Amino acid sequence: MTYTNFDSFTDDGKVIFFLGLSEKVLSVFSRKEDQKVAQDVISKCWDWLREKDNIGDILYDLLDDEENGITIIQEMSDNEVDKIAWNCIIDAVAYTSRKAYEREGVKYYPEPIALVDDTLVDHFIDCFEKCVVDSGNYILRMNSLLTEFKVEDNMSDLRTEVLKNL
Repeated sequence: MTYTNFDSFTDDGKVIFFLGLSEKVLSVFSRKEDQKVAQDVISKCWDWLREKDNIGDILYDLLDDEENGITIIQEMSDNEVDKIAWNCIIDAVAYTSRKAYEREGVKYYPEPIALVDDTLVDHFIDCFEKCVVDSGNYILRMNSLLTEFKVEDNMSDLRTEVLKNL
């Protein structure tokens, strides 16, 4: 597999893996509104990664809110590529939410988040490869970036730093 180093990444590195590659998914959405919503939720995840605020519940609500959660948006989509792209975004947010909950020391997770672990990367990669052109190249670059990359406490814009190297 092209992401064999995933298990060796730190928890932050694993979140960066999901978020960085999710940024490449944004451009495949057929609707600008979906692209904007997806960008907003991914940005919220980047914020958590930088600040480490206690927002596990907020991230989970972005996924599963009954009126405007991204899982609802995905279910209502008739475009197959959009559905696959939403899978990537949902996986990234779910993984970040899980890490946020773990950091908060939560004993019980919302049911969908309780199922999230490192094996989610398999589903993410499968979907990523189906919707992003040249996906293998991005995966290899992210893998290599995270093998060499050190997250520093004073890195003010981690997202920009990752994207300029992708």
